[in-house]
Amino acid sequence: MLKNKPLTSRQLQSIQTKSNLFESAVKLMKQHSLEDITIAEICRGAGVSVGSFYNYFSTKSDILVEMYEQADGFFDQKFRGLEPSASIQNDIVDYFKIYAEYNLNVGIATIKQLYTCNNKLFIAKGRYMQNVLQALLEKGQANRQLIDSMSAEEMTEYLFIAARGVIYNWCLHEGGYDLERKMEEYMDRLVVVLLRAPYSPLTNER
Repeated sequence: MLKNKPLTSRQLQSIQTKSNLFESAVKLMKQHSLEDITIAEICRGAGVSVGSFYNYFSTKSDILVEMYEQADGFFDQKFRGLEPSASIQNDIVDYFKIYAEYNLNVGIATIKQLYTCNNKLFIAKGRYMQNVLQALLEKGQANRQLIDSMSAEEMTEYLFIAARGVIYNWCLHEGGYDLERKMEEYMDRLVVVLLRAPYSPLTNER
């Protein structure tokens, strides 16, 4: 079996530089909009030259792409660690509790900047986070726990529209309530409409 070669010091330094640039941008975004932040300010915070920025990012917008990729990584780590329950409803709610947790970790100042009509990353197809939920819903349909009048893809979009609404409302209230608890309560009620009706021996239907 082939083993991965250890990273060279130069490769490690490159990874660290990209991380420093990203962290510098995120820190600045807590005080200013990304549009108002200059690349020079990002580089100054990371302790590198302006030219170094373009070795890792083409534009400032790539900072947002990196943020979404890190969100997918956070999700991968958290969701894989969960034990599936006997209830598809609980599994879906747990999924969105992780979603709320990530938003809390990022912080309301940065999240506010993401929630604009110009941010099309919310509706980008094929993202890992959405794929995980869609696979969960497909499994629920295969086990006859969820309705089949909507596709798993449609249900994924349906649930994410609602979840983003919870996040947006949290931003409007300046983070004035427990986001994880609100997400849990809201999604627990919402998922009910996607559950297949219990088997009825009288009608022989579900």
